[in-house]
Amino acid sequence: MEIRQLQYVVRVAETLHFGRAAELEHIAASALSTHIRRLESRLDVKLFERTPHQVLVTPAGVHFVREAQEILDRLDRLRTETQSIARSATEHLSIGFFGEALGELTHQVFGAFAAEFPQTRLEFTELSMSTQFEDLGSGVVDVAFFRMPIDDPRFEVRPLFQERLYAAVAAAGPFGQAASLTVEDIIDQPFAVAGDTTPTEWADFWTLAGVRGAPGRTGALVRTLNESLSAVAYSGAIDTYPASATRTFRHPGVRFIPISDAPASIQAFVWRRGSANPMIPELLEVTRAVIRDHIDDLPEAESLVD
Repeated sequence: MEIRQLQYVVRVAETLHFGRAAELEHIAASALSTHIRRLESRLDVKLFERTPHQVLVTPAGVHFVREAQEILDRLDRLRTETQSIARSATEHLSIGFFGEALGELTHQVFGAFAAEFPQTRLEFTELSMSTQFEDLGSGVVDVAFFRMPIDDPRFEVRPLFQERLYAAVAAAGPFGQAASLTVEDIIDQPFAVAGDTTPTEWADFWTLAGVRGAPGRTGALVRTLNESLSAVAYSGAIDTYPASATRTFRHPGVRFIPISDAPASIQAFVWRRGSANPMIPELLEVTRAVIRDHIDDLPEAESLVD
């Protein structure tokens, strides 16, 4: 039994005329009649009484038409609901970011995406350094812009660009007037360290533990960049920031000094493996295109996009 056969039976019952029913269904009258005869043969039931002057619905046909209409209505609701779910996924994208996001390219990326996909509602969530990875993993956001390193099997990671690392130091402290620093200059200083729930490899990068080969001194435990800046300005701690963050976050008690030999900081586009939101690859492509075309708008950055 085919859906179209149900449609044809219902249409004939509505019109009580095979010719008019065929016109409404955009099919030849002979073809429509053949479909119904085949259905009647399969059911071994006569649905319609045909005479030269009229068409009548049999008692069995009345029951069949009623049930067929209910099935068609259910199918129509199923189609509508399924399309609604698909539109909902297409029309919403939750984006998480920590700190400066994409720096000077942030507006260009989201402006370009909004122009290309005006039907998609973007929702932005500022993440903390201690919970950012869990927020993506648990579905608080669909996609995020994270600083590497990221060693988590739940995520797909696409590096975007890399940039120089700066030391955040107290303006009134011993390094406040330096033109540049080396890793050796600051390696033994107390650092502002990301809170205990932050992945170890991520927290270690910002305290230069990888260069040191061991954890360093903890000057303060912090969860946000504002807490970091306060720890640097008033608690004698040092922290490290990517170049774009030094232009986004300012504090009168903090100076940012370039570290000449520190590893570069890499910004990445990250999402959960297996995510079904069709707008994630679209946002990735827009982001990559903006970086390819406008990386010079991000001072001291080098594109990692092919």
